[in-house]
Amino acid sequence: MTNKEFLETVSQRTDFELKDVKRLSSALIDAVLEVVADGNSVTIQGFGSFEPREKASRKIYNPTTKDYIVVPSKTTLSYKMSATLKDKLNMG
Repeated sequence: MTNKEFLETVSQRTDFELKDVKRLSSALIDAVLEVVADGNSVTIQGFGSFEPREKASRKIYNPTTKDYIVVPSKTTLSYKMSATLKDKLNMG
């Protein structure tokens, strides 16, 4: 399902105008990204939780140059599915 199809489906199910669903979807994503960027987690009941995770720096081997390179640490986004969503996926 594409983003456009998703927004149209939500619009039909809620009887909201498509433009309102687009604004709401954009605001939701922006809010989640803002909270996670500040280092906090976000939990959406029945869907799952998003939280930032710090990946440690590590050494990797480059076979072309035969040297080890240090990859710096970075922050990634972790998603954990809710039990409700997991049950719905495993029922069908």
